[in-house]
Amino acid sequence: MLASFEGVGKSFGDTVALEGLSFGVPEGSVCGLLGPNGSGKTTAIRLLLGLTRPDAGSTSLLGSRSGGRSFAGAIRQTGALVEGPSLYSRASARQNMRIQAAALRLRRPEAEIDGLLRLVGLEERAATRAGGFSMGMKQRLGLAIALLGSPRLVILDEPTNGLDPSGIVEIRDLISKLPERGMTVLVSSHLLSEVELMCDRVTIINRGRLVADGRLSEVVGSSGDGARYSVTVSEHEVSAAVGCLVSLGLVAEPMGRGLISVSGPVTDGSQLSCVLAAEGIYVSGLSQNKPDLESVFLSLTEGGTS
Repeated sequence: MLASFEGVGKSFGDTVALEGLSFGVPEGSVCGLLGPNGSGKTTAIRLLLGLTRPDAGSTSLLGSRSGGRSFAGAIRQTGALVEGPSLYSRASARQNMRIQAAALRLRRPEAEIDGLLRLVGLEERAATRAGGFSMGMKQRLGLAIALLGSPRLVILDEPTNGLDPSGIVEIRDLISKLPERGMTVLVSSHLLSEVELMCDRVTIINRGRLVADGRLSEVVGSSGDGARYSVTVSEHEVSAAVGCLVSLGLVAEPMGRGLISVSGPVTDGSQLSCVLAAEGIYVSGLSQNKPDLESVFLSLTEGGTS
């Protein structure tokens, strides 16, 4: 694991931010760290980077425990964009890159710096002072800085803040391809649809505790709600159809205009058609509603907003 939490607890006064948090970020993955506002996401990231210390448990970064002798070396191999980029407003985008490279004792050729600015869509603004950048442009520059030196691990906290829809797509595609460059990514975002497209793993925390962790397909597939279907019948047959389905131990809810939402232990939607046809009720529409990350997230966090 390139990053790990082992029984981590952290409180701020009487407020418990994290409690017994344990999970890891496997090498070569893009892991989404999710949770409602106030769930402890940013606290977890700050602990991982050594910006604050846990009250209990421990964190590990590239195999080095926070505060250990080798931790400084691990930090130099980690790129991070947390709580917005720290930029020199009077310096240009290119100059900000040079300053950060010098701070990390990285000797990066101009071609690499320009290549990173091109990668995040700032090639034409390389000589522009960062103080005049929009929030989205600052996020792009912050991401370019985080990628300096081809770090083994990249930690991003809300990297698409301030970006327009096309910019969100560009950065999402960039992040999803970072493992091809030898980088592992831990990304926190409230845009669940984007996380579902860019990440192969997700970790969900709620009220400081872990509620789900694993490959995206496993977490979404293990929602435990059973199959969900939308069944359409004639409006005058809705009551009879609902009664029939409920008698089989299914949950059936009228949604209006002949549409019925059905959930329960159904292995094949055609079973619903056969059951209703046996009662003289014929289905005019049938579709399966597969669970997605948003529905799983809401069920695990009691409807909380990320």
